[in-house]
Amino acid sequence: MRKNLLYALCCVFTLGISACSNDDPNPDPDPDPIPNPNPNPTPEPDKDPESLGLFVLNQGNMGYAIEGSLTCFDYATASAQQNLFQTANDRSLGNTPQTAVAYGSHIYIGVYESNTIEIINRWTFEEQKQISLADAEGQSPRSMVAKDGMVYISMFNGYVSRLDTLTLEIDKNVKVGPNPDIIAIRGNYLYAPNSNGMDFPNYGTTASKIDLSSFTATTFTVGLNPTQFASNGTDLFLLCKGNYGDVASKVYRVGDDDSLAEIAEATFIAIDDDDLYYINAPWGAPSIAYKKYDIEDASTEDMLADGGVESPAWIAVDPIEGTIVITSYSMDNGWASYGTDGYAKIYDEDGNLIKQISVGVGPVWAFFNTYNLD
Repeated sequence: MRKNLLYALCCVFTLGISACSNDDPNPDPDPDPIPNPNPNPTPEPDKDPESLGLFVLNQGNMGYAIEGSLTCFDYATASAQQNLFQTANDRSLGNTPQTAVAYGSHIYIGVYESNTIEIINRWTFEEQKQISLADAEGQSPRSMVAKDGMVYISMFNGYVSRLDTLTLEIDKNVKVGPNPDIIAIRGNYLYAPNSNGMDFPNYGTTASKIDLSSFTATTFTVGLNPTQFASNGTDLFLLCKGNYGDVASKVYRVGDDDSLAEIAEATFIAIDDDDLYYINAPWGAPSIAYKKYDIEDASTEDMLADGGVESPAWIAVDPIEGTIVITSYSMDNGWASYGTDGYAKIYDEDGNLIKQISVGVGPVWAFFNTYNLD
C-alpha cells in the first residue's frame, strides 16, 4: 500500500516536477481548494486502514499578532489548502495551537494560549464544539493522543486530561509533574514527560506513567528536560532536550521496566512500526543530521536522499503509508523566520522527496487523516 501513494503522486507530478526541486524552498501555495476528500467517510470495519492526507498545525506568532491556522495536503489531488479552520468557521483558530489529532469523525485541536479545545468535523472542518479550559483543572493543552474512544491531553499546568469522544466532555484529570509535554501510549499505559520547562534553567528529570484503567499516575526518573515520548504501541522512546548547552539533547529507548538506554543525540523524533526517525539540529550546529534507527536490529542509516530542510520544526510519519513529513521555518538572512510562512517536505518511506508545500507560520505539529486504524 505504501508504494501506491508514491506511484499516484508521481503521476500527478509528471507535468510539474519542478515543485519537488530543492531549488525552490518556498513555493507558492497551491491555488485550488480541496474538495471533500471522501464523500462517504464513515469507516467500514471490513476495509483495510487507509490514509487520505496530511494536516499541518501552524501555531502562528503572538508577538507578530499572527494567530494559528490549519493546512491540509490531500493525497488524492496532491494539493494543499491553507486556513481550513478560518475558512470553514469564519473565525480564527486562536493563539498558539500546539497539538491535534484526527480521530473518529472529528479533529481535536489544543490551542495553548487561548486555552481551548476546538472540536471540528473531520471532513467539513466546521466547528462542533469549543471547550474553554479557563475554569478547568487541566489548562494550557500541549499534546494529544487517542485510544479506545478517548482523547488524552497533556496540560502544561501539570495534568493529563481525558476527553470522552461520545460526550465531547473532559471527564477525568490526573495530576502529573510540572509542565508535561508530548505524551504517548504503550500498551495500557500513557507516558508523560515532566519537562518543568517554565522553571528555566531548572529543567525536570521525571516522567509520569498513567494506568489507563484506573487513571492513576506514578513517577520515574529520566534524563534532563524530558519533552517527548514516541511509541508504536509496543516500543517506547523518550527525547530529553538537555540544557541547550553542555548537556546535549538525546533520545533514549525505554525498557519494559522503564529503564533508559541511550540511542543517539537528537532534537526531533517520530516513529512507525519498525523504525525510529530522528533529526539532530542543535542550536548553532554547522549541519543537520537525519537518521533512521531500525528498532529490531538497532542499526542506523541515513533517513533522506536529499539535504532535508533549512530549520526543522517537526517530523511525523504516516502510520499507514510510511510517508515522512518534515516541517520547517523559512530563512531570513541566514536565520529562521518566526513571522513568515514555513514549508513542509513530504518524502516516501525510502527518503525520496515527493512534494514540497507551503504551510503557515510556525508549523509545529503534523498529523494524518487516517481511518480504520487501530
